[in-house]
Amino acid sequence: LLKCLTHAMLAVLLFAAAADDAEEPRASLLFYKKLSQTHGHAVNKPFNVTLTVYNKGVGNAYSLIVADDNWKTDKFRIIGGGNNFTLDFLNAGDTYEHEFVVKPIRKAWHRVRPAKMFYVDGDAGESTVSHLSNSLPDMRVIEKQDSLEEAAIMAGGGLTLNTI
Repeated sequence: LLKCLTHAMLAVLLFAAAADDAEEPRASLLFYKKLSQTHGHAVNKPFNVTLTVYNKGVGNAYSLIVADDNWKTDKFRIIGGGNNFTLDFLNAGDTYEHEFVVKPIRKAWHRVRPAKMFYVDGDAGESTVSHLSNSLPDMRVIEKQDSLEEAAIMAGGGLTLNTI
């Protein structure tokens, strides 16, 4: 009887271990941030910011919250779209792209920080995962230059032999 009881306990333990190993499919998200231009940023010259989320996993992600709070109002204006978004879900193998437009309003050096993403992995919703996008190089915003005005000054300087 003791031998049968031991075998039964062993079977229960093996079944429980197998159930633990058979986890639900997991989402595996990649989060990419891209600027439409990497240099040549000027005051009042808008540029696009694209945030792309890829689900490379075999499970679904739920309740995605994405925030790109990098664009401080003393330096930039968001003039098209929004810098934050939410998704109810992102299925396995799917991609979602979000774009918004930013306009610099003054000269500055600006550190472009990663955007933040939070999501629930899988149907069970047991844990919230946080993730950062890629990092980008610092940005220099200069005064907008009027090329016609600059060309006229250069031509006038050449005609009068008055060079700086």
